[in-house]
Amino acid sequence: MLNYLIHGSLMNSTLKSSTLVTLNRQPANSLQKSSLQASQPSLTLINNSSKSQIESPNQQQKKAIAQIYVEQAGIYFQERNWRDAIAACQNALQLNSQNTDAYKILGNVFKLKGKKAEALGIYAKALEINPNSAPIYANLGSFYAEQKNWQLALDYYQQAVIIDSRLAGAYRNLARIWEEIGDNEQALECLCQAVNLEPETFSASEYFSFGARLYQQGRLKEASIFYIHGVELAPQAEEPLATLVKILEELEDWQQAVVFYHQLISLSKGETPQRTSATNRPIKDLLLKSRKRVIAQKNPRSLESIPRKRHSSKAPEASTKKQSTVPQKTLPHVAIAPSPVSITPQLLPKSDVPTGKVFQPASKAEPPNSAISWNNLGSAYAQKQKWLKAISCYQEAVELDPHLSKTYRNLARVYSKVGKQEQAVLNWYEAFNLEPDLVKPQEHFVLARRLLQLRQGDKAIVCLQHAIRIQPDFAQAGAALAKLKKKQQENKNEEQK
Repeated sequence: MLNYLIHGSLMNSTLKSSTLVTLNRQPANSLQKSSLQASQPSLTLINNSSKSQIESPNQQQKKAIAQIYVEQAGIYFQERNWRDAIAACQNALQLNSQNTDAYKILGNVFKLKGKKAEALGIYAKALEINPNSAPIYANLGSFYAEQKNWQLALDYYQQAVIIDSRLAGAYRNLARIWEEIGDNEQALECLCQAVNLEPETFSASEYFSFGARLYQQGRLKEASIFYIHGVELAPQAEEPLATLVKILEELEDWQQAVVFYHQLISLSKGETPQRTSATNRPIKDLLLKSRKRVIAQKNPRSLESIPRKRHSSKAPEASTKKQSTVPQKTLPHVAIAPSPVSITPQLLPKSDVPTGKVFQPASKAEPPNSAISWNNLGSAYAQKQKWLKAISCYQEAVELDPHLSKTYRNLARVYSKVGKQEQAVLNWYEAFNLEPDLVKPQEHFVLARRLLQLRQGDKAIVCLQHAIRIQPDFAQAGAALAKLKKKQQENKNEEQK
């Protein structure tokens, strides 16, 4: 029966000729009388010697013609015109018996017509030709899923994604089956894979609704994935944005939390997520909601949905580059006479941290990705004593504008809060060096002493030079500078030997 279906002669077919793609076998001499030839005398006539070539295409031409029949079969499949889809597949297989696409469509047709045995035989034939056909394995998974043979369905779907990890439809079906047999961990993992591959499968409200369910269950990482995809579709949704920031903070993923918090504060109003309803099959319910969209975009060559244009599921990230430190020449420790002056917040300029409880951007006209905006966002986090997030924002600010001295001051204060004194000192140096005339000579001197403790001799010299330039009679600074320069020269002479 299978052999007859695939290789049966088309000469006895009762199909109308208009439904098939046919070759023009008109004799060459009749072409000479055609209106086309009359209107275009410059065309070269087909002579009798080329007639046999047209009537007997070579193997490459047969494959190309077979593919046209496959495309025709796909159109008929979309239209649920099973009879003509079968005929087109038969035409393709007569020309190229190795065309797995034709077997795939033919198997799908018989499956939908309820002819299960024929469908299995055709899928088997397709795998015999190409044992690494991921779509065929996926179709076999669907076949056994309909029979509720979950283990075989799992086996075939898993084989499909092993061969082609981009099959979002196979991951969605795996999610359904894992949930059906009670393994919610595996189900959720497969669903996340599917939405990362095809994020536009669901609407923003569906992403927010399912994300809220996961958040309530304590599945923070998975919830963040769904909220991020939802925010990409609905960037003005303020309440979901706020929930996403909260989730990312609980995950301590402060790089992304900073970015979405920055997006949140620029909104005046937005959408709210839909409430979730209780159900024992949340993944099944979610996928059913999107079924109409999936069916509308079916791939005629398989039962899986067509590959959509993939957007990056990945959410935008703030720069988290650490402040670059160019290796400095170091000098052996040279003691500077103790000074009663120390670097303290009271001695230095007042903090740039806003005093209000609710942070507002300094200027509505300020671009969201400007250094000042990132500085202000860092100050908002500092207000809440979220030091690591504040550091990330301040670092982004100095990446955008390395001449913003107040940001270095803020960085220094925050580093002090978290006990990173070396980084604090180096950031005080950057701030002082950008605006040396706004710093008292004693502050430059004390900073030089701290820099020497860190073996940052060249930077200490710069601080002492600023102190002496501002206050030429600063004897302590002058003596310390002389000692450092003398030691520097001795080291240089030693290296030359």
